[in-house]
Amino acid sequence: MVGITEAEVDATIGPIDRIVMDEIVRTGASRLELRRALAMARGRADLEAASALPARMQRLVDLLAVTLPEQGPALPRDRAEKNIGRAA
Repeated sequence: MVGITEAEVDATIGPIDRIVMDEIVRTGASRLELRRALAMARGRADLEAASALPARMQRLVDLLAVTLPEQGPALPRDRAEKNIGRAA
């Protein structure tokens, strides 16, 4: 199995710190694993359940949880759309 590339990480997450990018690629995770870890890091899944994950997934969730706050708050799409309506 071939792991994700920098281009795939960038397309999935957006611009991130170079060190974090290298660490994510170094995990050898698949695109599916990256998407699952991203959902967990964004709070769409129980983070306590992350302790039962394989080591690679735990590492991805940890890296993404640290990285995402730097990108600004990520609201679920339905909440973001409601907030746009309020601002108008």
